[in-house]
Amino acid sequence: MKLMFASDMSFNYFPEYPGKAKAVSSMKAAAALMAQADFSVLNLENIFGDPTDGDAIVKSGPNLISSPAYMEYVRALKPTIVGLANNHTKDYGEVPMMNTMQMLRDEGFICIGAGSNLTEAYQPAILEKDGIRAAVIAVCENEFGSASDTDSGTAGYNLTRVSHAIRDARRDGCKPIVYFHGGNEYNPFPSPGKTDLYRHFIEIGAEAVIAMHTHCPQGYEMYEGKPIVYSMGNFFFPLSKQSRLKVWNYGYMTELHITDDAVSMEVHPYTFNLDGITVFEGEDKAAFMKYLACLCAPIGDPAEIQAWFDSWCLTSSYSYIIGNYKQEMFADGNADAIKAIKNIFGCEAHNELVRNTMFMIYEGHVESAKARLPLIEKLQNLEII
Repeated sequence: MKLMFASDMSFNYFPEYPGKAKAVSSMKAAAALMAQADFSVLNLENIFGDPTDGDAIVKSGPNLISSPAYMEYVRALKPTIVGLANNHTKDYGEVPMMNTMQMLRDEGFICIGAGSNLTEAYQPAILEKDGIRAAVIAVCENEFGSASDTDSGTAGYNLTRVSHAIRDARRDGCKPIVYFHGGNEYNPFPSPGKTDLYRHFIEIGAEAVIAMHTHCPQGYEMYEGKPIVYSMGNFFFPLSKQSRLKVWNYGYMTELHITDDAVSMEVHPYTFNLDGITVFEGEDKAAFMKYLACLCAPIGDPAEIQAWFDSWCLTSSYSYIIGNYKQEMFADGNADAIKAIKNIFGCEAHNELVRNTMFMIYEGHVESAKARLPLIEKLQNLEII
């Protein structure tokens, strides 16, 4: 069985819809890669509709929604599965989210990672080819829009639920693949918490972990013979103006080859802009693979991963939001005042960042951590170190 995975796709920052012909031509190279696989998976990071279809939820960060006309980009790719486990699926409440799910299903796509309740959101996509069965389980960190036992939303991360999903898939004769949306944005390396978590998924039975969300590529590893991709970067998330960090516009697709007794992987790097996706070949591919090798190099060394994370924590402003905590925030109807602090404690990646920063300050490691900051900036701009 051959599976092709792509990461985050959003149209929120297009100045205007460019038309069907442009949508099809701009996806041509990526669509050709997807067509080579038996099945393909894409994460849609904005819903389709009009902002008046629902009320924008109170949250940290932007609320993303785009015209249903942009469905042409998804049609052009023809993915088997569209994942909605991310931090933007319920940006405008339940109605646009459920409408988007129905639109995707009407197009013939399997929709995972969101639902009318948490149990439904955790339902995997089951794929079968030549006697091999795979279960793709879409999960995201708990920022905004996570489902509950009684409320609609996304498949917010819960270790027990993920563990049960992996166990149930194996019990049903499937090879579980965790498709995870999480991590620290703009960090070239996974955090210690993410390396521990994704390896744990492998240890309890996952055949692979494929992750995204960070808006930049991170490295990958083979752990106990199974692939872990820490972040593929953005897939197609063009801005109306150039990002200050070059990594925004680069990423890679992950191709898994699954047999009865092994899983292997291959990566397909690319760049994108408003005009579309350019899949790298020749010298361009070789240059990106050298860069990606820099990102992979420290992953097997826990001390190095911790040191890189210590330095990266100093680039974030999240740690200082907690200074805005005030007792008067404890009142119903105060969601706007509490949203940033809620995100720090509710989102696993932000929580790890703040906790690590507090320990660094307490233990006196801040000055030593500053030494790697220039190297992080180089990596964020695609320079090899």
